[in-house]
Amino acid sequence: MAIYTIVPLHLGDITRPRSNMIYGYGGEEMQDFPLIAYYLEGEHKILVDTGGSAPESAQGQKAAPYKRLPGQELNAALGSIGVSADDIEYVVFTHLHWDHAGNNHIFDKAKFFCQKIEYDSLIDPECEKIGYDMDYVLGFDYELIDGDVELFGGISVILAPGHTRGMQCVAVETGAGIVVLTGDLVTLRASLEYEPPRFNALLYNDSAASLAQTSLNKVLSKSELVLPGHDADVFTPGMGLHPI
Repeated sequence: MAIYTIVPLHLGDITRPRSNMIYGYGGEEMQDFPLIAYYLEGEHKILVDTGGSAPESAQGQKAAPYKRLPGQELNAALGSIGVSADDIEYVVFTHLHWDHAGNNHIFDKAKFFCQKIEYDSLIDPECEKIGYDMDYVLGFDYELIDGDVELFGGISVILAPGHTRGMQCVAVETGAGIVVLTGDLVTLRASLEYEPPRFNALLYNDSAASLAQTSLNKVLSKSELVLPGHDADVFTPGMGLHPI
């Protein structure tokens, strides 16, 4: 079995209510939350998500408050760990929202993977498109995955709808065991301190909570070692399992 290392990349910050991030959370405080891509290195060089559109872009301005320092641009973040965009063989998208699929254009050589239901929902006129930069994200070709699939030795995806129809998590074989990159199924590790564990409060429709809970139960049955989608703790050694 292939063993991978995982490195989180900090690609800017959005300011949002904490209640957006944890289902059922009652507080009203605002907080900065990082945009994150995960670099995986083992048999292949893989990126999970590509971060947000530029803050000065139309989508970036629409998403304000949103800030990104020059060193947090994806090319710069990759360069800081000795990797270039051309080194990336595969990009696996947890989902195609603007803050997870906003820098696809820098990858000329990589193959893109997303769930078929995620892509199909974008071309379905009956599905709402909140959170997507439609003009941008549909300008790329994707290899469409149907459900839970092993992509390569050591790398599998888990269909986990709730936040979006085609949300998927990425299970990675590491020296510490299986680590699951949850995307926006779990945005903060604090969600897992509840009983039962909670998921992202932002769901694709009002009836998706039970679906999200089922997704979370399925993911946690694979591993309780998780790296969430918007948690600054992933950049702290030990707290974020970084580096593995």
